[in-house]
Amino acid sequence: MSRRHAVTILYALHDAPLHVDTEDGSQLSAAAVLIAPHVARSLDARDAGVLSFNLDQLSYEYHALMRMLGDRAMMAIDASHFRALRRELSAFCDGMLDCGMAYRLFNQFVRAIVEYRPPNLLVDMRVLHVANRVMMELPLTHTIEQLADNVGISADRLRHLFAEQLGVSLKSYMLWAKMRRAALLFPTRRSLTEIAHSVGFADSAHLTRTFKSYFGLTPSFLADPTRVEVRGC
Repeated sequence: MSRRHAVTILYALHDAPLHVDTEDGSQLSAAAVLIAPHVARSLDARDAGVLSFNLDQLSYEYHALMRMLGDRAMMAIDASHFRALRRELSAFCDGMLDCGMAYRLFNQFVRAIVEYRPPNLLVDMRVLHVANRVMMELPLTHTIEQLADNVGISADRLRHLFAEQLGVSLKSYMLWAKMRRAALLFPTRRSLTEIAHSVGFADSAHLTRTFKSYFGLTPSFLADPTRVEVRGC
């Protein structure tokens, strides 16, 4: 079982369905699945191949999809709405789209979900500044007190404001930022120890344990280009 702080969209690249099991015994088989954050699950995609989109709290779409999910841990998505995008999705999987084109495709993909409705959001700029700083300044790390001082509020106020506005604790978000950066570095042929240090871990063993708890995959699996392609934009 793995769990992460992101909303996840799973999409089968072939005709076979994906099979998702959650920790509480729920099961779902579908060509496309939307999964809420923090839901422990396992995935069987051996006959399907899969695209996995992970949206964190800085994404506008994250908040729209969370409203769709409501109290549900996961839901099936009608994959027929993505048929018009199959050529572009194939080009994405073949590495033929740059980040700008990939970002546009992703926006089209999410908005093809029939239940999708753009939300009205008002997010405190101090929260956005802190979240962006955490993500962009790795491997540099900061204490919550330092981040709070940077935006002129107390650490307790920042903790409260961050969780209230983005739905995740700042401490958890900081760990998610490390996992996201590590996932992008695994295919670069750098040593696991070097990657661990690059994302703020003391050693590779700690990174491996934490990463597997998030994604259910080992770094060596993710580094194998014949099995997985990691794209981050």
